[in-house]
Amino acid sequence: MTDKKFYIHSDSIEIKSAASKSSFKIAGYANTSTKDRTGDVVTPEAWVKGIENYRKNPVLLYQHDHSKPIGRSDSVRVDKKGIFVESTVSDAAEKLHGVQTLIRDGALKSFSVGFRVKDADYDRTTDTFFIKDLELLEISVVSVPANQDSLFSVRKSFEDDASYEEFKKQFIAEDTLI
Repeated sequence: MTDKKFYIHSDSIEIKSAASKSSFKIAGYANTSTKDRTGDVVTPEAWVKGIENYRKNPVLLYQHDHSKPIGRSDSVRVDKKGIFVESTVSDAAEKLHGVQTLIRDGALKSFSVGFRVKDADYDRTTDTFFIKDLELLEISVVSVPANQDSLFSVRKSFEDDASYEEFKKQFIAEDTLI
């Protein structure tokens, strides 16, 4: 089977085995090019310029706390919408902070980014900073993101066709007569 993946909103997933916890995967936009709650717009071009150093140490933090690493970003890519990441949340994050449980329960479902601005323009009429160049320092799993569109989903991978078919059955509505 080729690498089939689904992205599932965390409020509807059920983890049935402890083995699933060892490779707990999340994916989504860590930041988008929409204006965020602080009045910033980060252009995709800024992300392209600013992700190389992050890729050398792709740390995933909890609530922007540098003393609380919870995993790593396995893939970081930029498209016209923003910066998309696929990350692994460590078992240690569950033991120390209960992060995996909070994600499964839907209490945590957003990313946030920490970065250093190198160049930006300010538009006084819209009270907006257009960030044109930056250095990405870290990506965090947070409860309240600055960018309201920075949401992630739990990623589910399948090792074989039988597992994939069994998973699909959960989402097929049974025909019922009223």
